[in-house]
Amino acid sequence: MERKVISRNIISSILLQFVTILSGFIVPKVILSYFGSNVNGLISSINQFLNYIQLLEGGLSGVIMSALYRPLAEGDNEAISRVIKAAQQFFKKIACIFVVYMLVVAFVYPAFVKTGYSYTYSLILVIVLGSHLFVQYFFALSWKLLLNADRKVYIVSVTQIAIVILNVIAVIVCSRLFQDVLIIKIASAAIYLIQPIIYGTYVKKHYNIDPHAEPDNRALEQRWSGFGINLAYFVHTNTDVAILTLFSTLVNVSVYSVYLMVVNAMKNLVISVSAAIMPSFGKVIVSESRENANRKFELYEFGIFFITTIIFTCGLFLITPFIRVYTANIHDANYEQYIFGYLLVLAEMAYCYRDSYVSASYAAGHFRQVTKYAVIEVIINLALSLTLVHSLGIVGVAIGTLVSMIYRGIAHVFYLRENILYRNPLIALKKMLVFGSTVALIMLLSGMLLNDRAAGYLQWFILAFEEMFICFTVTCMVSFVFFRNDFMELLRNTVLRKMRK
Repeated sequence: MERKVISRNIISSILLQFVTILSGFIVPKVILSYFGSNVNGLISSINQFLNYIQLLEGGLSGVIMSALYRPLAEGDNEAISRVIKAAQQFFKKIACIFVVYMLVVAFVYPAFVKTGYSYTYSLILVIVLGSHLFVQYFFALSWKLLLNADRKVYIVSVTQIAIVILNVIAVIVCSRLFQDVLIIKIASAAIYLIQPIIYGTYVKKHYNIDPHAEPDNRALEQRWSGFGINLAYFVHTNTDVAILTLFSTLVNVSVYSVYLMVVNAMKNLVISVSAAIMPSFGKVIVSESRENANRKFELYEFGIFFITTIIFTCGLFLITPFIRVYTANIHDANYEQYIFGYLLVLAEMAYCYRDSYVSASYAAGHFRQVTKYAVIEVIINLALSLTLVHSLGIVGVAIGTLVSMIYRGIAHVFYLRENILYRNPLIALKKMLVFGSTVALIMLLSGMLLNDRAAGYLQWFILAFEEMFICFTVTCMVSFVFFRNDFMELLRNTVLRKMRK
C-alpha cells in the first residue's frame, strides 16, 4: 500500500512539473514576444518584491507538516483539528499583513523604478500580481499542508495541473485579443481562485476537522526557529533578482529570469520526487526503528543523487543552446551567457543534492537545531552577491548562490551524523565525490562528441536526446560500479516491478 501511495504521489508530482515546465516556457515567451524584455523583467521584479512577505511565514509550513505526521499516523482527529486551527489563524494574520505590505509596494515601487507605464497602471499591476499570494495564505495553504502531510500529494498536484493549463490558455488568448499585460494577469488571478475551493471541498468531505477546536499553538512553537530556515530559502529564490533590480537593469533581470525559468524547471522535477517521498519518510522516523529509517534514507538519498545528476548534467550542456533558440527573435538583450548558465545550473544542482539531508532534518522536527546553518547560508549568499554584482553582474550573484548552497549541504550531512540517523558522513561525501566526478566526465564526453550550436528547436531536441543518452548511460554505469546494491534495489522497486505487472 505504501509503495502505491509513493508511486501515485511521484507520478502526479512529475506530471505537474512537466506541465509547469511547459507553462514556464510558453508564458514568458508570450510576454517577451508581445511586450519585450522590459515588461518581462518588470513582472519578475514585482513578483520578487511581493514574495518578501514569505519571510513572515517563518518556515511555518514545514513546522506544521512535521506536527501533523504523528496525529495522522495515529488517526487522532482532535489533534489534527487543533493543529490545523492554529495554522489557519496564523496564515490569516499573514494574509492581513500582506494586504498592507502589498499596498506599500504598489505605491512605492512605481515611484522608484522606471516601469515604462503610468504610475496608476503600475500600481494596479502590483495589486493584481499580489492577489494570488493573498488567496494562498487566507484560504488555501492550511488545507494544502494537511493533504501533503497525509501523503495525498496527488490531490494537490492534479489541482495545480488543471490551474496551470487554464492559466496558459488564458495568457495566450488574452495576449492575442487584448495585448494588455494587466488584463492577462487579472485573468490569471481569477483562475487561481479555483485552488482553495477544490482543497476546501475535498478536506470537508474526507476529514473530520472540528472548526471549533482549540488551536494547538504548541505545534507552532518552532516557527521562530523556522524563520532562519525560511529566510535562507527566501534568499535563495529572491535575493538575486532583488540585487539585480537595485544595482543593475530590468533587462539583466529579464536575462536572469529566463535562465532561472529553465533551471527551476529542472530543480522542480527533482524536488517534486523528494516532496512526494518525504511525508512517507516522516512517518518512518516517528514510527519505525533507526536501522529501518537509515536503510530507507539510503535509497532515498541515492535516488535523489541519481536523478539530479542526470537532469542537471543535461542542463549544464543544454541550457545556453536552448536559451539561444528560445530568444532567437529577441534582440533587446544578450541572452547567450555560457558562464552564467553553468554557474546557475551548478548552484541548483547543489541545492538538489543536499535536499535529502535538509528534508530529513525537517521530517524529524529539528527546525531550531538547524537554523544556524540556514543563517550562515544567508550571510554567505548576501556577502558574496553584493560584493561581486558590481564587477561580475549576474555571474557574481550566481557565484554567491553556489557557494552558499554547497556550505549548507555539507553542514546538514554532519548534523544527521550527530543527531538523527547517526550514519557515517563518509557515505554522503562518497556520493558527492563520485557523482560530482560523473558530471565532469559526462561534460568532457559531451564536449568531444556533440556540437551544441543548434539552429532551431528540432536540432536542439535531437541534441537533447543525444545528451540525455550519454548522461543516462554514464550515470547508470557509475552507479552500478560504486553503488551496486542501491542501484539494483531501486531498479527492482521501479522498473522490474512495473514489468512484472
